[in-house]
Amino acid sequence: MAEDSLRKGRYTRFSNKIGLVDSKTGGFINNSPEVILNFPFKDTVLEAGMTKEDAGREERFLHTEIDAKDIDTLFDPKVLTDFRYIDKDGERKLTKDDNIEFFDENGDLKQNLLIKGNNLLALHTLHEKLVGRVKLIYIDPPYNTGNDGFKYNDTFNHSSWLTFMKNRLEIAKALLSKQGAIFVQCDYNEFAYLKVLMDEIFLPENFLSMITCKVKAPSGVASGAQMIFDCSEYILIYANNKESLTFNHLQEESEIVDEKSKTSSFYNLLLNNVSFNNMKLIKEIDGDKVYEIPKNDYSITTMEQLSQESYYDNYDKVFRTAALSGGKEKKIKAFLDTIEGANDSLYVFEHIPTKGKRSGEICRDLIYRKGGILMLKDFAIKNDSNKTVTKMQHITSIISNDWWQGLSGEGGTDFKNGKKPELLIKTIIEMATNENDIVLDFCLGSGTTAAVAHKLNRHWIGIEQMDYIETKAKNRLQDVIVGEQTGISKDVNWKGGGSFVYLELKKYNQDFIDRIMEAASIPELEEIYEDMQKNAFLKFWFDKKEFEKDEKFRKLDIDGRKQALVNILDENQFYLNYDEMEDSKYHVTEDEKALTNRFYQESDKPEELENAEE
Repeated sequence: MAEDSLRKGRYTRFSNKIGLVDSKTGGFINNSPEVILNFPFKDTVLEAGMTKEDAGREERFLHTEIDAKDIDTLFDPKVLTDFRYIDKDGERKLTKDDNIEFFDENGDLKQNLLIKGNNLLALHTLHEKLVGRVKLIYIDPPYNTGNDGFKYNDTFNHSSWLTFMKNRLEIAKALLSKQGAIFVQCDYNEFAYLKVLMDEIFLPENFLSMITCKVKAPSGVASGAQMIFDCSEYILIYANNKESLTFNHLQEESEIVDEKSKTSSFYNLLLNNVSFNNMKLIKEIDGDKVYEIPKNDYSITTMEQLSQESYYDNYDKVFRTAALSGGKEKKIKAFLDTIEGANDSLYVFEHIPTKGKRSGEICRDLIYRKGGILMLKDFAIKNDSNKTVTKMQHITSIISNDWWQGLSGEGGTDFKNGKKPELLIKTIIEMATNENDIVLDFCLGSGTTAAVAHKLNRHWIGIEQMDYIETKAKNRLQDVIVGEQTGISKDVNWKGGGSFVYLELKKYNQDFIDRIMEAASIPELEEIYEDMQKNAFLKFWFDKKEFEKDEKFRKLDIDGRKQALVNILDENQFYLNYDEMEDSKYHVTEDEKALTNRFYQESDKPEELENAEE
């Protein structure tokens, strides 16, 4: 009995639970007082499709050891189909005669890609081509709120969601470059669980920050019903390798500097006519040098006027001092404490940083009143048109900007599941990438990430399974190409241009599911069942005789029969594997073969022709 249970229930009789069985008793080990399942799905793969049909089916978990062969099949590259090229001239189908290249001779991405299909399988399909090449991954996955499409609500709902995320984050890490970073947005529902999971995958030492975003404001009757109004979402940020990470320092406007500003209470000294020609070496500390500048070679005065005009006129001279910190700086401070009159003298600390933006450069930092000199010009911008100086500040881990208000029309598309503001994505992309870097979003939704990346001249890849990829993301990106002016368009002087390729993972068993769901009668379902027996991939335990003589099945209504037929299809074969492409029974067209081969950079020629030429 136990053996029979294992054979039929290799994924177990429980729809969402790994059923490891005690071979002696035949009972599931989670019923044993000697066994505790803390994270029952940790070593499993959950395909977790996100279509409305997927939400109703019994999702099966594949165990990484027990089901290794099935997982290999599941993760094999897929045949690609429905290739379309979109540019300012519109959309056209691609055929085998089109001279299009997806990757150049160095393997670098040449075409922006919009991919329809299960994101886990699409990521594995991209693996060989993109491993270690993606500079930035941003995703806004389902938050597991119970209303966001993640429908695996059972006793182990958190574990189900974590498995869904773990499978995808592991392959995402493989695609990420050593210099790259991943940003994952979530809310309170799974934040704590996700942090622990990402620590495991990316390692705690590669954690960079958590951004807290204010996404709404308390208003209306509902806000008063809560003890504390929840207005936050979170973005967890990890480097692939913190030591190799490259990024850009971003700043945002803080205030115009004048007598009323907070800045004027600190920045009110002027450094005039400084010269380094006659400086005198007075100390070497750990290989770095400290010089004194003669008093005749500079002058320091206090600002008499703190007006906008005065700050504008003295933009290059205004400074403040800050306490010396860090190991070497503290040694300098200790040394200066031994010098009489050091408080009124100007010093130069000459060194070569080994890390950071100035790494490898000879740097001369000024010291006055035993503190480091900070020049206002390094933290502010000057506006010549209105003659003002605006203090800038570094981007922080709290975003309270009003970016989430009035988003409904941005990008020309509405998205009830939580569209993200283009300004947020712009900040992330500019922080983590440079032009021509690859940006990946495998939970694309309405297409915000791809739209912003396109406007910022980055290469992008967007993956989405839902059918609204056509009406939401693809239409939005077509509008971007012709120069739509919402979101960040005016900020970046967007005029349109560029192109992208739309493609899909070629369905196999998924086609049978589509036909089953569209069937209008039981006789039509019977015809589909006959076709399934001949051509579909059925579950390994499917027994035709038992299935057909089952009285319960014959008594089912049309909806019940649909679910029963869906349940005998092998979920691992929803899409057609690349190595099955030449089998005639799968009816892969010559265009599909040629373009799929070209995507993987294989020859378009039939194997027998290649052999003949050799």
